[in-house]
Amino acid sequence: MIHDLITSELFEKKSLAALIFLIDCGRELEFNVKGIKCFISCAYSKKYVSLYINEDEQSFDSVSELIANAIIEDMNFLEAWEQVELEYLL
Repeated sequence: MIHDLITSELFEKKSLAALIFLIDCGRELEFNVKGIKCFISCAYSKKYVSLYINEDEQSFDSVSELIANAIIEDMNFLEAWEQVELEYLL
């Protein structure tokens, strides 16, 4: 039940807290920014979590570090997150 509420928060409000919680719980997220396919996953990551843009990987020690330092098409993650279209939570 709580997991469903947090998932709804992610898709309805694009909540960063929900994103962090769900990725830390082992979920994976597919989304796009301006038609660019992106994927966040902990599986097979070089570090704890990775952001994949096409086949390029950016790896980080935490989801918070990913949010603070990842780059998507010359935008920092927070800029890109404002334009994100969420697709699938796996």
